[in-house]
Amino acid sequence: MKIEAIGEEKILVALSDKDLSELDITYDEMDYSNIETRRVIWTILDEAKRSLGKSIDTDGRILIEVTPSDDGGCIMCFTTMPVTDYKSKKKLIMKKEADPILFKALDQNAFLDAIEILKESSDSYRNSEIFSYNKNFYFIIYPKITGSEKIAYILSDFGETYFGEVEFLNRILEYGEKFNF
Repeated sequence: MKIEAIGEEKILVALSDKDLSELDITYDEMDYSNIETRRVIWTILDEAKRSLGKSIDTDGRILIEVTPSDDGGCIMCFTTMPVTDYKSKKKLIMKKEADPILFKALDQNAFLDAIEILKESSDSYRNSEIFSYNKNFYFIIYPKITGSEKIAYILSDFGETYFGEVEFLNRILEYGEKFNF
């Protein structure tokens, strides 16, 4: 188990297949409604507290993102979320994958440059698709849990990145022309 603090609000935990076996859980079984998943989460948070000498604030909301890793294990990212009202207090949110990133290139040259940059950063995403829609070219990038910020930063020189634009993303998926490479 590798534990790393990323700033004050985020802890990254890499679990190997051996770690998952010792915790008696698999990636596929992870679901916050499962009591075993909750046991594993609290065990990991306790270990993070011992390892880092600090704990993640469990009095507020915690976003838990989980993605499989290439070695048969998984990567868990724990992020404390701001409490916006009394109803959201003490709520844990678990996601098993990152939201897709929609990228629109500034022009044709920027689009070609972005393709090359994405090839070099393939360790940060699981998949990508290219679409043409309304005379523009778009990438839809499906990042790994820990790759969203890196991809957005890299692509920001070549165009606009959109997060959480579900309606627009769905419009491109439905009406756009997909290119196969």
